[in-house]
Amino acid sequence: MSASAKLVLADGTIYAGTTYAATGTVFGQLVFDTTMTGYQHSLTNPANAHTLMVLTFPHIGNVGVNDAEAESNAYWPAGVIIREPARIRSNWQSERDLDADLTAAGVVGIAGIDTRALTRRIAGAGQVAAGIFAGDDAQAADAELVAQVQNWSQPATEQLLAEVTTGTAYEVAADTPQHTVALIDLGVRRSTINQLVQRGNTVKVLPASATADDIVAAKVDGVVFSSGPGNPAEATAQIDLATALLDAKTPLLGIGLGHQIIARALGYDTALLAQAQRGPNQPVYDVASGQSIITSQNHQYAVVAPQGTATAPNATYGEVTVTQYSLNDQSVEALRAEALPVVTVQYYPENTAITVTEAHPVFDTFAVLMATGK
Repeated sequence: MSASAKLVLADGTIYAGTTYAATGTVFGQLVFDTTMTGYQHSLTNPANAHTLMVLTFPHIGNVGVNDAEAESNAYWPAGVIIREPARIRSNWQSERDLDADLTAAGVVGIAGIDTRALTRRIAGAGQVAAGIFAGDDAQAADAELVAQVQNWSQPATEQLLAEVTTGTAYEVAADTPQHTVALIDLGVRRSTINQLVQRGNTVKVLPASATADDIVAAKVDGVVFSSGPGNPAEATAQIDLATALLDAKTPLLGIGLGHQIIARALGYDTALLAQAQRGPNQPVYDVASGQSIITSQNHQYAVVAPQGTATAPNATYGEVTVTQYSLNDQSVEALRAEALPVVTVQYYPENTAITVTEAHPVFDTFAVLMATGK
């Protein structure tokens, strides 16, 4: 097959396309994003490190990019797969072209792919390993390209966390601080820090390798485990830290990967979902209110816990309640410890809390836990 770029799946399927952004060879797990203009949020989300991102909206780059919308200082996917690049960018906030940013960041891309059909395939198959070969690399024999993809292996969670976390601790001060929070950076999004600061929390951001002694030295009122990439079962150092903080009855908030890590410290298992939950418009049922909320999510693992209230597998921590669950597959979306100041959510709560004056249960509940210890 002759083409200027090829998307090659581990099962031998090959999609021909054209080069987009940087050229070269990259490998990763295919993930998809269904947003129309929020591609910059997804591309700069550290949870997408080492992935190949499929953007389902037909035209990508139509609103350009800007510094204000970035969730971090980097573009994290190894590669990007689109149907058609926008010919021009048009938005009052636009500062640069997306393809120029991706090229400068070394993100290898391919265009001309039916990304909606590809997304349906990913949704049905679950985990799909693939490679993008763009430019001269696409001229190798198809059998050789397939073999390269089949020989690729997913980076270990320890490696992923080492890449996405901060190298040094830093502080983001609130204008009128009410609490001081330690945030374990497992690949934190800027919006998480912003929401905490807007609610009167001075945030001390610590590397993923932070220890219980580091938390004590920071003299904080509570600890947040951020979202991030990887298999929660492999995040053993972070699970040990969460266990120590549970033993100390420290107020805890877990988001995404952080939710899964705290759950494992409570004794729950995590499991690979048959179909990953990615993108916006993910419905979640709130048990207490009987209402549903629409969330943004990006995960392929979920906590395994029975609905309702039951004693945690690590019984010393008392009862835990599943407060929210997915209306798509009934997987666990939120936990609350009944005897400890602990709340966790699987989705991105930042996306539904836009301003400091807007009430949001997750961040506001965490503030109450820090204030009262319960």
